[in-house]
Amino acid sequence: MVAISPDDGSTIDLKSPALAAFLSWLVPGLGQIVQGRRFKGLLIMTALVPMFLAGLWLGDGRVVYASWKPGDKRWAFICQAGIGAAAIPAMIQSWRLEGPAKQPAFLSTFMAPPLSRGQPVSQAYAAALVKTDPDIDADDFRPLPPWQQFRPPPPPGMLDRRPADQVSIWHKRLGRFFEIGTLYTMLAGMLNVLVIYDAWSGPMHPTPRDEKDKQP
Repeated sequence: MVAISPDDGSTIDLKSPALAAFLSWLVPGLGQIVQGRRFKGLLIMTALVPMFLAGLWLGDGRVVYASWKPGDKRWAFICQAGIGAAAIPAMIQSWRLEGPAKQPAFLSTFMAPPLSRGQPVSQAYAAALVKTDPDIDADDFRPLPPWQQFRPPPPPGMLDRRPADQVSIWHKRLGRFFEIGTLYTMLAGMLNVLVIYDAWSGPMHPTPRDEKDKQP
């Protein structure tokens, strides 16, 4: 497949456009590098990958996750999923935690969705959270054989002043950096959609003006 450069009219050989588009979805710019457009691919990679990683760092690694639970529909993930290297592990972690295993892969909190009030998890994951998260302790879980229930609703007449769910803990801990990190990762994902299009169809061309517009 051949595309025409909008800059100088030269031809661009788009080798394996479907594969290149998939690779650029996985890692921004990787498809362009495979096609032989190394400078453009490296330029894209050095722009979008650090932007995405900066967002992850600002959000303490918590801002990219997939969740469609009532009360925590992560709409930002639709934009973040523009980068496959983030979308795939996030979806796996969500499937593992919400599925029969009730725990993310390798008991890792990386890209795992936050727990909601009363959510059952495996005993191993509950122990891992108590060990690694300074805002969660053993009292936050109640036995619900064979699981552990995260911060179950308090008995009638009792007031629980703790954050009701894990995402509230993250917001309290990170403050505005949670939203800033989310924004960075969303922008990187959305911009990568243009990169995927470029790998598939080549550079975008400006709309030609009508003959009427060309007249003085």
